[in-house]
Amino acid sequence: MFGWARNEAMSGLRREMVCSVGLESTLEKVQRDRLLDFAEYSLLRESADAKLYQLRGTIRKRQGLGPTSAFEGEGELEDLLETSQRMAHLLQSSCLALRRLKLERHEHQLASDALEHQLAYMQACLRRALEGF
Repeated sequence: MFGWARNEAMSGLRREMVCSVGLESTLEKVQRDRLLDFAEYSLLRESADAKLYQLRGTIRKRQGLGPTSAFEGEGELEDLLETSQRMAHLLQSSCLALRRLKLERHEHQLASDALEHQLAYMQACLRRALEGF
């Protein structure tokens, strides 16, 4: 319950505000492989979490569920939130570890390609999954 618990701490008003912020320009920067500044990165992270939390709340409300009941698939959404946070951490820590190795140019390119391909795989998986529902 770590992921949900972290978002439970975010006040309802703050969650609404974070969800309502227009991130089109930030998302466009990501799509164009442009670096986000810390504020953009933090807001995107909070928005991603808040959007999943908002989805959870909407489904719970529609199904008339209380705080102790779970809907089918809620565990998968919680796992996704936790895994996304873990994946972001692993990407950052992997890059730090690779930096410490002082890779040669071709090794650096290979490492960049490997990480980029991991993210492309995740993006392709999302597109296929969205097509299915």
